[in-house]
Amino acid sequence: MQILTTLGIEWQQLLAQAINFAIIMGVLAYFVYKPVMRVIDARTERIRKAMEEAEEVENQKKELEKFRQQQLSEIDKEAGKILEKAKQEAERMRKDILDNAQKETALMIEKAEKQLANERARVFSEVQDTVGNMIITMTEKILEREFSAKDQERLMKSLEKELPQMLA
Repeated sequence: MQILTTLGIEWQQLLAQAINFAIIMGVLAYFVYKPVMRVIDARTERIRKAMEEAEEVENQKKELEKFRQQQLSEIDKEAGKILEKAKQEAERMRKDILDNAQKETALMIEKAEKQLANERARVFSEVQDTVGNMIITMTEKILEREFSAKDQERLMKSLEKELPQMLA
């Protein structure tokens, strides 16, 4: 204690200050430190919960992204199938249209050939009739000049006999 007095420190005052310091520390610990620690703990807990929720939201986001990718993949596959069916249907329709067009073309050609054959036959018949009429007319004129009445009578009798046999 002598050292304390040489240094100019009074031990009663030092003891009173230590007791005051301990009381202030107790009061501060009770009224300030514990509430501050409760606030810090509460805040730490809120942050921890927020982090867990954020992690959970991130996991849900990843799951939703996977689900979305799966749905898109399925939609792409479905669209591919629909496109393939549409292509097949279009190809079938194209073949049907071509087949129908070929059939119609064949019918039109056949009809045109029949018309042409009929027209040929009609023209040939007309030409035959015209040529026949011309031959008859020319033969009549030649016969009138060349045959006498006696020759004509003989030819008529011969025709009367032979004509029924020729027509039969």
